[in-house]
Amino acid sequence: MPIKSIKIPKKGEFLAEFVGIMLGDGNIYCSKKKGVYQIKVTNNSETDKEYLLNYVRPLARKLFGIEGTISFDKNRKGVNLRIAGIELFRFLLSIGLVEGDKIINQVKMPAWVKENKKFLIACLRGLFDTDGTIFQANKIKYPKRLTIGFKNNNKTLLFDVRDSLISLGFHPTNTKRNAIFLCRKDEIKLFMKRIGFSNNKHSQKYYNNL
Repeated sequence: MPIKSIKIPKKGEFLAEFVGIMLGDGNIYCSKKKGVYQIKVTNNSETDKEYLLNYVRPLARKLFGIEGTISFDKNRKGVNLRIAGIELFRFLLSIGLVEGDKIINQVKMPAWVKENKKFLIACLRGLFDTDGTIFQANKIKYPKRLTIGFKNNNKTLLFDVRDSLISLGFHPTNTKRNAIFLCRKDEIKLFMKRIGFSNNKHSQKYYNNL
């Protein structure tokens, strides 16, 4: 099959955010026998379609100069961004992402991301956009108080995220049921100021409760 040429981006905040997205909802697949090399990001078609279509897809285009295709899994309520090509496959592996099952492989944040504070913040944004949540922990007693959570079945990545938040001055809870939380009111504001969301689903919940 013809090799799809891509633009090779420099390591920076946009690439670090894309890495976070891939660590959260992405998958890197390869079948050498079939000559298939595919990158896929899967979101919920009911709640995250806007984020995938209007943010993730343009971000991938900006980074790699290649257009991804969109497909829907109606039975699973999923929307997928697929980008095929061995060049992109090889590049993503070269910057620290891993092919195959992320839980089995216990994928983690690449060292180059963790070593640069701006890159780390951008990567966390991608992770919280995909596997994060913002909600009212006690609607009756504290109707305006929000909690930000991050849930992932990969314990290595979960501890990576927790340690990263601590390094930035946050006080996340200990891991519980494959999740961590930010509960302090001042730290919710700090999170929005320093990290924030690119996924409007999350940011809208915050601004609706001010």
